[in-house]
Amino acid sequence: MLRTTALAVFLTLALTAAAQANPSITVTSARVGSTAKLPAVVRHTLRLTAGATSEALTVSVSPAARITVSGATVGPPVPQTGPSIAACEGRWTRFHRGYAEGPYPSDVTFTIPPGQTATLTADVQFVTAPWEDQTLDATWSIDPATGNDFDVVSTAPAYGGPLGVELNFQVERTGPLAYVVTGTAAPDVSSGHVELWAYAPKAKKARRVARVAVRDGEWSARFKPSKGGLWELYARYRTARKAFANDTSQCGTIVGVAVSG
Repeated sequence: MLRTTALAVFLTLALTAAAQANPSITVTSARVGSTAKLPAVVRHTLRLTAGATSEALTVSVSPAARITVSGATVGPPVPQTGPSIAACEGRWTRFHRGYAEGPYPSDVTFTIPPGQTATLTADVQFVTAPWEDQTLDATWSIDPATGNDFDVVSTAPAYGGPLGVELNFQVERTGPLAYVVTGTAAPDVSSGHVELWAYAPKAKKARRVARVAVRDGEWSARFKPSKGGLWELYARYRTARKAFANDTSQCGTIVGVAVSG
């Protein structure tokens, strides 16, 4: 009996220590203006309340945004990080950037006094029409000085503005100087048109070589190059409804055209 009681006391003390070593957490979010048009902004707020002892933590947020901290002693600033550098094989490069971009500090480190509450805010913002799988939600990543790191998801109000259209395509040769381009337009768009543009070998500017309708998220076009060499193709979506925005494929597709064979 004495052994059982001692074990119970030990577990109680261990759980109490664990509770004191991890702050209590609340998250909220609210629109900053309208989220039915661009730019669309949601402010996420994270509140961390320390227990009987001070709490030292490092926090970051995704999508990347500038974090402000109040109610805590903030450590030295960390190096800022900007968007990753990406490149396409050819001349056409239009990477999709739905969110506002930095440079922002990658994270913030701070200490909360005993029994006090630290308040962190971060604005997640769409500056261009997002793709279907992008939201204004935020994920707070919390790394306490003692204990395991963990994530807390902050759900945002719904975005009601126009969606971007993600274009992808492939090119298949059907004969000498003859190709078929088949593509998709997510999210299953059934309106508007896709324009196919091509850089001819050594040409300084691209020219439109086809314009086709989009149905059920699919489209196809014929491409008949006028000469051999390396051509570069890309696609543009042109909307016919307010629910969608004009968009483009991100990189050009290089097509090696042989004159004969």
